[in-house]
Amino acid sequence: MKKKHVVSGSVAALALSLAIGGSVFAAGEGFTDLAGVAGADKIAALQQQKLLKGDSESAFRPQAHMTNAEGVQLLANLLADVPVTKAAEGSETAALTNVKTGAWFAPAFLTVTNHGIALPADIEPSHGMTREAFTQYLIETVEKKGNLPMINLVPKDIADDSKLTPEYQGAIQRALAWGIADLDSSGNFRPQDQVTRSEAAVMVYNALEFLKTHNYPKPE
Repeated sequence: MKKKHVVSGSVAALALSLAIGGSVFAAGEGFTDLAGVAGADKIAALQQQKLLKGDSESAFRPQAHMTNAEGVQLLANLLADVPVTKAAEGSETAALTNVKTGAWFAPAFLTVTNHGIALPADIEPSHGMTREAFTQYLIETVEKKGNLPMINLVPKDIADDSKLTPEYQGAIQRALAWGIADLDSSGNFRPQDQVTRSEAAVMVYNALEFLKTHNYPKPE
């Protein structure tokens, strides 16, 4: 099991137009490549909220695999209005070895880790993010953003449960219970598959809808 580390320091301001390989999560005019894509209306809604952008103002590339950098930037966008606690900001001093200072995605990684979301120390920004990893980080983001309490729930049967990374199982079960993620027609979660950009966007939309009715008051 890889040890996870948190980068500490002041939260850098997010620039929503920052890009990697021409692909960004930010504002746009209107995607034209969503015909027949599941959740196209949800993706369009997120774009209108200035949370998503594709290779251009019109191309989202919904079926492309989402990179770690893109996924972390998306989560950082969601956390932009969530204060960082002193405990989280100074909890641990360690570097993400492949996140170089000055890279477009570096502020997003700093924002996410400063909110207490642990990322693997050797995370590669350009590599694809798995479905289970994105679910884990998204659920942590949802819980930070909504100040959600710990809950007990009856776990759902997952046909490919044996393929889940053990420490991600709880977040995946919460994502299923809260309607943020779902299983395929065979009851599989496909945890080791790389998450597509459309899958990630739909999960984010579902998470924001969930928070509309489960957003607890922030602690004083």
